[in-house]
Amino acid sequence: HRVKPSQHIEAALNYPYPAIIIIMTQSAVWLASLSIFCALLHINTAIFSAHYKFNDPVPVRVSNVAPFHNPTEKFSYDYIPWPCKPPVIHAENSNLGAYFNGERIRQSLYQIHFQRSTNKQSVCGEKELSAKDVNKFIDAINEEFQYEMWIDDLPVFGRVGFAQPNEFMGGKLYFLITHRHFHIRYNGDQVITVNISTVLKPGHYVEIKKDTPLEQVHFTYSVEWSATKIPYSERWEEQMQSNPTRYQVEAHWLWVLNSSLLVVLLTGLLSMILLRTLKNDVARYLQVDQIDQEEMAKSRETGVVTEVDDSGWKRIRSDVFRPPLYPYLFSSIVGIGAQILMIVFFLLTLAVIGYFYPGNHGRIYVAAIFLYSFTAYIAGYIASTKLKELVGSELHDWMVSCGITSSLFAGPYLIIFSIVNSIAAYHKSSIALPFATIVAVILLWAFVTFPLTAFGAYRGGKAVIEKYPCHVKKIRRPLPDALPWYHNHVLLALTAGFLPFMAIYVEVHTIFMSVWGHQPYTLFGILLLTFVILLIVTSFVVILMCYFQLTAEDYRWWWPSLIRGSACGIFMYAYAVYYWFYTAQMSGSLQFSMYFGYTFMVSYACCLMLAAVGHWSSRWFVVRIYNAIKSD
Repeated sequence: HRVKPSQHIEAALNYPYPAIIIIMTQSAVWLASLSIFCALLHINTAIFSAHYKFNDPVPVRVSNVAPFHNPTEKFSYDYIPWPCKPPVIHAENSNLGAYFNGERIRQSLYQIHFQRSTNKQSVCGEKELSAKDVNKFIDAINEEFQYEMWIDDLPVFGRVGFAQPNEFMGGKLYFLITHRHFHIRYNGDQVITVNISTVLKPGHYVEIKKDTPLEQVHFTYSVEWSATKIPYSERWEEQMQSNPTRYQVEAHWLWVLNSSLLVVLLTGLLSMILLRTLKNDVARYLQVDQIDQEEMAKSRETGVVTEVDDSGWKRIRSDVFRPPLYPYLFSSIVGIGAQILMIVFFLLTLAVIGYFYPGNHGRIYVAAIFLYSFTAYIAGYIASTKLKELVGSELHDWMVSCGITSSLFAGPYLIIFSIVNSIAAYHKSSIALPFATIVAVILLWAFVTFPLTAFGAYRGGKAVIEKYPCHVKKIRRPLPDALPWYHNHVLLALTAGFLPFMAIYVEVHTIFMSVWGHQPYTLFGILLLTFVILLIVTSFVVILMCYFQLTAEDYRWWWPSLIRGSACGIFMYAYAVYYWFYTAQMSGSLQFSMYFGYTFMVSYACCLMLAAVGHWSSRWFVVRIYNAIKSD
């Protein structure tokens, strides 16, 4: 027998559990707990509920600039050559989520005082713009750049400038906006909403011409305060204008229920037919067993053997639980899919209770990173348990399972992230993460995620595996030669992916418009319902396809259960391609790499998650039907 590396380690340590794993896991838990405490503490100090007195200064900060049609292609605020800057620029210590969100916040020269309106204040006096600076402003106007500011921790957006067609000379006339009018509403001693007026009056902008310096430019601002009865608890909905009207909510519910009910009714109808057919199959096979005994007794007396029809899934009972090819990869996919399923469930739960409100400085990224780290034990345990079920205790190696499981999702993500981050750094985008942040994330994976995966893989190797209802024979049964066209594996996989995708199409479109556009998403309750429907529909469809395959006496259901479950993620990425070319107006190499790179990783995660759901559903179904006929 082959001696595995893990056996050498266990024998050398002489402990019931590997000491190195226990020490690494304890260190990881303490380190992760301290990290989460610090992160939550930092977030709580950043998201504040400020109270002001008359004439108290209100914090005004600037963050970044971005093209309107490429909202995720962000640059630091000073990417555009604004002439008004503090003498010494001190960047604020943003949290991890803000870095992932591309925010580079710093103090500004704007001075706003609570409930004190001002008509026209100078920002930094008269300044001069060189021809090079003017050309940069013209490029920003052509790309419809907008800037982002934070006033009392509320995001505010404004245009850099605008262009108009030149009716006499042809071409365009470019105008730089030099005045910002802030309209601030307050309730009692708290700020409720802030916005910058889009109404421009003469003197609020100045014409600029290419390759022509601007000798005198004066940036100014004004502030208008007005009282409101909107409570502080609703200020984010008002600020982001993301609180949908009753008509919009009802319409959205109608779209979701319409698409979901159609698919659910279809799968329900197919499930009723399946159950009825399956019941008849079980009754027929039990009757066949009884007839077999009677015919055997008659054949002993007459010497004539009569064939009894037992075609269908019963014939492959000695091969249906034969382990699939590449069991290590198979088990790791199931394990990492279970981890992603739990991460998505926790993220949706946090979203429903209001943890991810609009403008939360990338809080969802922080939650996703820490959830991925802490749920690594689940991936290692389930992958190792599934591997032991497939290959047995003798061939089980938890260390190899740990290595594959820990790198199955992190490896492709590291490659995609490296490419996108390199392109972002080349374009000097604020989306490019600082080196210290990248090192912190790598250390979190090395000292938290990997040790927990290893500990879970080791414990999974000690789990007790439930026996199958049928024994596997050493000699394989020959597969059927020619099957009808509707038994084609590709066709079955496309069908299994199309039906679940149709159930979630409306929500996918809405999420794309939110993530890659300017429409905040707040209907998390509907999203959670859609997610549950996705899981149910995927399970029913994969079970139905599995039954079709078994009735054709094809016992290779293991890998098809994964592929059919994951097909919805392939449709999701196909929709992402369609959205880029036919719906969105995004462009540029940086936005292209970000869009297709990160949507690929989201689709890949969806494939892994639904692959695990498809396998669990198929396995539950196969075990139940073979238990029903007592085929052993």
